[in-house]
Amino acid sequence: MKTKLFSVSVICILSIIIAMPSFAFSATNAYSFTMNLRIVDGSKNGQYFNLNKGTAKLSGTHYQYSSDPSPVGPNPITYQLWNKTSGNSFGTIKATPNKNGTSSSLSGSYSGLGGGTKYYLQIFRVDDGRNIKGSGKISN
Repeated sequence: MKTKLFSVSVICILSIIIAMPSFAFSATNAYSFTMNLRIVDGSKNGQYFNLNKGTAKLSGTHYQYSSDPSPVGPNPITYQLWNKTSGNSFGTIKATPNKNGTSSSLSGSYSGLGGGTKYYLQIFRVDDGRNIKGSGKISN
């Protein structure tokens, strides 16, 4: 009986040890923004992300929360991932908010990341008189 209990305990401990690296090495970062003009720059706001080497996935939503009189568009919003240390860009993801103010979703991925703690988003568009809020996560 003691041998069986010992074996089960060892198997449980080994399972936890093997599973830990996948938890320890995955990076998930939340972001949120309010865009009243044409750009939100994470490096200016101090919103940096820790991402691992490889590919990062972006997912989120954005919506129009108010507008100026007679807005145009809505224009597409571009999400560009940058690394502050290297100055490299890892691509863009574009999504257009709904005209009626309801939330619309976005998703995409960035590849070629080298890992590190100084990644940030620049979120921009041609100003169309619409004020946008958004949030989501970037992870790998």
